[in-house]
Amino acid sequence: MRRTASALLVLLMLSCAGITIYEQQEMDTLYFGTQKPDGPPPVTETEWQRFLEDEISTRFPDGLTTWDASGRWRDAHGVVEHERTHVVQIVHRRSGEEEGRIAAIIALYKKSFAQESVFRVRSDVWMPR
Repeated sequence: MRRTASALLVLLMLSCAGITIYEQQEMDTLYFGTQKPDGPPPVTETEWQRFLEDEISTRFPDGLTTWDASGRWRDAHGVVEHERTHVVQIVHRRSGEEEGRIAAIIALYKKSFAQESVFRVRSDVWMPR
């Protein structure tokens, strides 16, 4: 009982000392390829910017990070593809609503640009409250 009381006292003192408390959130990193299975033309910069503004930024208005990359992946026919890739990283709270937004972005990109997939990596992150 004394250890529990001591631990609680230490936590109380630390919270008064301005220690930052962290909250667990999720980070999704999405990889959007630009080559179309029918061949040229690939997704243009204008098409990408419109998709980013209209579909991604509107679903995550609090912020996100993007960068361009050079991607390689094996398609459904076993061919290794080389393509320009747009990467989007979004940190968000863990919720069904946020999950639905990510799933909608992926489905819409695949449908809009005839893509086989959008690669997704999810990891846990800790954000200050």
